[in-house]
Order: sequence, then C-alpha cells, then structure tokens
Amino acid sequence: MEELTVEHGGISLAASYSPAGEAAIVALHGAGEGTRDAELYGHLHELLPPAGIGVATFDRRGEGESTGDASRGRFDVQVEDALAVIDAIDAQRVGLWGISQGGWIGPLAAAASDAVAFLVLIASTGVTPAEQMMYAVEKQLRLAGYGDDVVARALELRRRFEDWVHTRAPEPDEQLAAELWAGIDEPWWGQVWLPPTLLDEEGLRLWVEEMDFDPRPVFARVRVPTLLFYGEADSWTPVEPSVEAWRTARGDDVEIVVIPEAEHDLTLPDGSLAPEYTNRLVDWVVRRAG
Repeated sequence: MEELTVEHGGISLAASYSPAGEAAIVALHGAGEGTRDAELYGHLHELLPPAGIGVATFDRRGEGESTGDASRGRFDVQVEDALAVIDAIDAQRVGLWGISQGGWIGPLAAAASDAVAFLVLIASTGVTPAEQMMYAVEKQLRLAGYGDDVVARALELRRRFEDWVHTRAPEPDEQLAAELWAGIDEPWWGQVWLPPTLLDEEGLRLWVEEMDFDPRPVFARVRVPTLLFYGEADSWTPVEPSVEAWRTARGDDVEIVVIPEAEHDLTLPDGSLAPEYTNRLVDWVVRRAG
C-alpha cells in the first residue's frame, strides 16, 4: 500500500492507495468517522486489488492527517477533495464508492466531472438530510428501547427546531432554547442530533446548506454506470423512498440491490458483511471497470 499526499487548494489530504491494474475506486466517507484507516474500508483493500482494481482511501479534510477546516457537512468541499484524489492516483478509470453521506457526494461528483467513471453507493438516501434524520431518530430511539412518549417528544423537538430555522431565525425563541438546553440532561439526547443551543448566523447557514440538500435533481444528472446497495433493515436511511428516488431519476439505468436483514452498513444480524454485497461488488466493478 502506498501513502500519498494530495495537495490542492492550499490543503493537504493524506491518502492510502493500493494500486492494481488500470482501474481503481476512491472511497468516500459517511457522516461519521472520516479517516482512511476506518474499519469500514478494510474489505475494499482486501477484495478489490486481488481482482485488479486499485483502492484509495483518504482522511477527510480537517481530520486525521489531512489539513484544512473540518468539512463533514460541506458537500461542495467534499466533492472537490474526492476529485482531487481521483486526479492524484495512477489509474485510467476511477470510480467512487460511497456510503450514507458518501451516497450523496458520489452523485454530486459524477454530475460535476467526467473524471468519475462509475459509482458504487451504499444507503444513498433519496430524501433530504432533514427528512432522513426524522426517520433515523425514531428508529434509533426505538432500537435503544425508548417508548412512544420519548419518540414523540424527540421528533417534535426536531420539528420545532427546523421550523425555527426556516421561519423565525435568527430571532431567538426562548422556549425552544430552554428545551434544547434541558434536553442535554435526558438519557436519549445523544440520539436526537440537535445542537444544545440556538444557532448563530454562520451555524444557520451551515445547517441549511446541509440539512436542506435535495439529492433527487442530482441523481437525475448522473450519467455513469451506478450500482446501489441498500440494507432492508436500515435504521438510518428510509429504503423505499430512496429506491423510488433513484428509479424516478434514472429508471432502469441503475442496478439496485436490496439485501434482506442487512443494516445501514450492509452487516447482517451476526455482524458479518452480507456475502451478496461483497460478491456483487467485486463482480460488478470488474465488469464495469476492469
């Protein structure tokens, strides 16, 4: 495995690259861990290079050994960085592999640049992040064992926060602010994904930029071969609306696989990666890019 430093736009991205043949994939990040050695990427380095497909992973801007300001919710910046990594590796055909938030970054990059040869996306959500989080909060709370009263309170708090963002901000809402602050002491607060205080103007701008992103017009602009995986038991991404969004945008031009019993990351109840995913991943990428 080669260690690379990708310089662009005044920042440095730390990357690891397993070269193999003339084709490769660059792995994109979800909204969580943003380093190139995340366990999530291990199967890519294990499975694809022996099949003749190189794999590049990199530390997200502002994380790990990459410099620059943190870019977790800044989709345009993540697209720029993904394209810079594509440009830096020695391969003739390079595609993007993305999971969750990466399932938005990949289509954005493919719509913006001919450098993207194909897409492999896991849990590419077909609704806005704000809509996704309403689904995810309910699912995560119920999985954690909370009842209807807590779920209703949490979802109502998110609705009121979004309403404040879009109708009254930056004017303060003292009652909402008090409820947010009080929420910190609740055992379920960490599964609601709201700030503990009202946002300032910069925070509002970043919140709207991320949470109001509509992926559906972007899906319609993708013109490269695309393979989509969803876990039927996904507790973060609403599967049916996401499949419908891609079918509406691209019809039968995309291949969609829904894996029974699989979670958001395509793991099965026993914790293993679904064999249907790993087998189809290798076969499809080799056929499309090898």
